[in-house]
Amino acid sequence: MKILKKEEILPKLEKIFVETEKDLKIVSAWIKGDILKHLLNLVKEDVNIQIIIRASSYEDLKITDPEVFKIIKEKKGKIYLNPNLHSKFIISDNKKAVIGSANITNSGLLIDGNIETAVYTSEESKIKELLNIFEDIKSVSYDFSKTVAFVASLDTTREGTALILDDIQEQTYVRIPLEDGNFFLGRIFDIKSINLAFSNIKEEDNIKDSKILNIFSNNEKDWIKSAVFALSKEGVRIKLAKFEILGEYEKERNLFKTPVRPVEAGLPIEVLEVEEKELKAILLKNHSGYDMKFPTYLGKLQGTDVKAYLDMDKVISMHMAVLGTTGSGKTTFVKKILKNFDKPAKIFIFDMYGEYYEELKESKNIKNIQLPNILFPLDVNDMKDILKEAGLTLRESSKDEKKLMAFFRRNLKPELDRTALREINLKDLIYKASDQIEDRFIKILLLDIVSFWERNYGKESIEYQPLAIKMLEESLKAKESIVIYNYKNIDIAETRINIAGLIMREILKLAKDKIEDRIIVLEEAHNFAPEKGTSEIPSGRENLAYINAKKIAMEGRKLRLGLIAITQRPANISKFILSQLNTQVIFKLITKNDLDAISIFFEQSKEDIFELLPFLKPGTAYIGGLAVPFSFLFQMEEIPYW
Repeated sequence: MKILKKEEILPKLEKIFVETEKDLKIVSAWIKGDILKHLLNLVKEDVNIQIIIRASSYEDLKITDPEVFKIIKEKKGKIYLNPNLHSKFIISDNKKAVIGSANITNSGLLIDGNIETAVYTSEESKIKELLNIFEDIKSVSYDFSKTVAFVASLDTTREGTALILDDIQEQTYVRIPLEDGNFFLGRIFDIKSINLAFSNIKEEDNIKDSKILNIFSNNEKDWIKSAVFALSKEGVRIKLAKFEILGEYEKERNLFKTPVRPVEAGLPIEVLEVEEKELKAILLKNHSGYDMKFPTYLGKLQGTDVKAYLDMDKVISMHMAVLGTTGSGKTTFVKKILKNFDKPAKIFIFDMYGEYYEELKESKNIKNIQLPNILFPLDVNDMKDILKEAGLTLRESSKDEKKLMAFFRRNLKPELDRTALREINLKDLIYKASDQIEDRFIKILLLDIVSFWERNYGKESIEYQPLAIKMLEESLKAKESIVIYNYKNIDIAETRINIAGLIMREILKLAKDKIEDRIIVLEEAHNFAPEKGTSEIPSGRENLAYINAKKIAMEGRKLRLGLIAITQRPANISKFILSQLNTQVIFKLITKNDLDAISIFFEQSKEDIFELLPFLKPGTAYIGGLAVPFSFLFQMEEIPYW
């Protein structure tokens, strides 16, 4: 150990800085940029530099000038702020140190400055002790490298205004650290830029001296425009934004809860870090605050690199809506969710356009049912309708018409195991029906209708009914975990509805017989369960798909039977069914009717997100409801990690 006189301190520091190979730790209440630059220019490249300075008031930062921060940034070092710091010491490579009274300022180190004294040591025990002191000071100092804003004011306990100091985008998710180790999780929105050159127009004390009022006292418009332009260049620009508090993380109990205390003005606002374990803990909880049972990756939190999940357990028990315009990403989202969901569950997908198999086939645990384009009447009323469309109206006014309708009533039942179409195709059923009557005109008309169907829909439309029913029955017993009902070849709307209705009825029966995890994915759900009056598709008792979708929406929770309804027209899907879908994933929506239909999912604090929906990019969506810890915007991504 050696005591250093005032004139010996700077030369010793210069020597130490030159000899430093890897690591430099500097603790100094105040630092001046010119003297720091002189010392750090002596340091080799790639030396790890850490500095702790005092920041108890603005006066401290008038001494430690902006040049200090610029230099440390250039050297890729790190600065920590401590409000109570008065220590001064430097440690080089964890082997030697200088401890003393001098700050790294001109008055502290130059000959004509203050009278200072220091001690140099390379004793291992003393260095080890000093390193512990450094870490202790650092642990209660503030690392501002993650700070992007500060709380400026509060409007309510959950919302306020933030002063933005970094380049961040709307809908960025942030943390507000608290002294006890807990933190608030928040969301930044409604960012505005303010030019302070114009701000004193409202300040009564400055009216006489206000540059902007002086400018407008002139009557020459072009001069005014020029003067305002020049003033705008003179002004300091700041950015303000709104923030919303989503919840408070309690570290000790690993709990994400509704905040019971307000945010204090002046608190720093930080970016989220991907590897932050507390954040992971929050994002792996559902809306109830419990750990997710089946966490399934969905994408990044908007404006961050943080991965987000949804709890498929809540989808199975409480259903999910996936809404958005064509091309917004809704079907891609569902396919990715199903790929990432690796828990045992039976999934039945009603695929309107044949989009799912190619994406999911690599799982090798999938059964693809390519449904034929058949006419598929469920009961006598269905038969009556399709005969009428082909030119035969049956009013049951004659004896033969009554016999004909009685025949169809006996043979057509809205159940897979009771309909005659299990054994006989539609063509032969019509021939058999014609044998039941004597009216020659109706006989000829029935045979003509068979030919009409064959010409318009193809041969398979009247011959493949038994094959289709066999395929459907086998699908219900399939060992594969994913069954796809591929509608790509079906262009008969009534057939789509009837097949979906029959299958959903059978799945509901299976769920009642044996409770296990099952999910029904209903693509273009408005075509199966429409809101009354929004389309030509029936929405009442004559629509078996609607009836059973409604039953599943109501009863699925207790049966572990989930419904994922996907639609580009939320205004056209049954409002009752939509209200039962307790997790909502909403991509871009444009039309007023559709926006009105989903407005019920947005509380007042989320109005800004609601207004963003028409402008969302493909792959960006809002998710809210029971399967996530809080409502948020996210961006889909290819490969999950954590």
